[in-house]
Amino acid sequence: MGKIGYDVISLSERDLAAGVQEFHRATEKSGLVFTSASFIYRDNGDQFLAPYAIKTYTLAGGRAIKVGYLGVDTANSGFAREAPEGRVVIMRDPLEAVKLHLPALRPKVDIVVLLGNLSLRDLTDVLTATPGIDLALVSYGARISPGGQTETVAGVPVLYSGDQGKRMGEVRFKFGAKGAAPVLSANHVFLSRRYPAEPSLQELIDRTIVRVNEINREKAARLYGAPPPPGGMAGTGSTTVAAGPGAASATAVKPFLTAGSCATCHSAAYETYMQSAHAHALNTLIKANQDYNPECIKCHVTGFDKPNGFVSVRQTPELANVQCEACHGNAADHVRNPQQPFGKVPPRNCFTCHTKENSPDFAFFKYWDKVRH
Repeated sequence: MGKIGYDVISLSERDLAAGVQEFHRATEKSGLVFTSASFIYRDNGDQFLAPYAIKTYTLAGGRAIKVGYLGVDTANSGFAREAPEGRVVIMRDPLEAVKLHLPALRPKVDIVVLLGNLSLRDLTDVLTATPGIDLALVSYGARISPGGQTETVAGVPVLYSGDQGKRMGEVRFKFGAKGAAPVLSANHVFLSRRYPAEPSLQELIDRTIVRVNEINREKAARLYGAPPPPGGMAGTGSTTVAAGPGAASATAVKPFLTAGSCATCHSAAYETYMQSAHAHALNTLIKANQDYNPECIKCHVTGFDKPNGFVSVRQTPELANVQCEACHGNAADHVRNPQQPFGKVPPRNCFTCHTKENSPDFAFFKYWDKVRH
């Protein structure tokens, strides 16, 4: 955030997930300005951070504009984080927080910007009850303001820009004569591949991805026993559970039979599968240092987070990669009764994993030709 040039950051609950001391350790030398009217000390109601921040911007011609940023977060009544000296940080309702601090901020500035992590319903309640806010820059899950333009809520221009940092919300103020209301224009910049990576930031991102993967690897070792090193995963979709007479007894315990079992009756489809990227999907994550990221793994293995599905490459190597059953469903019942309908996959199923964010170049008919069977 410092490299990008943030002026003000509104603290959110997630920023304190590792605790108050870790937050201070990580940010004390950053030079960044954090603000929030939502977080208070439980013992006396004092603010954990300054409830708002004021920045002065000089326009062409030397005119100075003061902007006040007031930060709030969705209230979580169960939130509590221990701070130094035994004090506990909790959260205040966002409407209560704005009502308390907006009257003190408004006379000091030319423009008030609300920075919030709020649902549209909560935001509406806040803006309806607290006149004096000029603009709200808000996030709440994946919600995005239609067309990348500001929407009006209780008479206030509002811009939602989604989550994950995929879009940058941009609102510009154009000032005319002194005393005249500024003119607003808004835009969403979708940070796609057409924007080249900034080398120093990309290096930071790469280091962070590696470290997060290592943390997840250590967690997997504690939960499931020492995992193999990168590239050491077992199976590429060819490990089998015996078909034929032995398969019936195996399927009584394991609903996933693996791709090799399908080859007995569907040899041509199996050969197509083995030539596809699906058969080596976990290797993609290994190369990207994401092979222990559960958000990524679920689309690169078979049966992740399902009963008797993929657990880890050590415990369930036979379910590594995107095998037949990842798309067509568990095959155990199909083997027991081959005459029953099984395995029809509508094209929309592909978009469960091949989302715009995760697979930006995905085009169904182009990719279908590579796996057609």
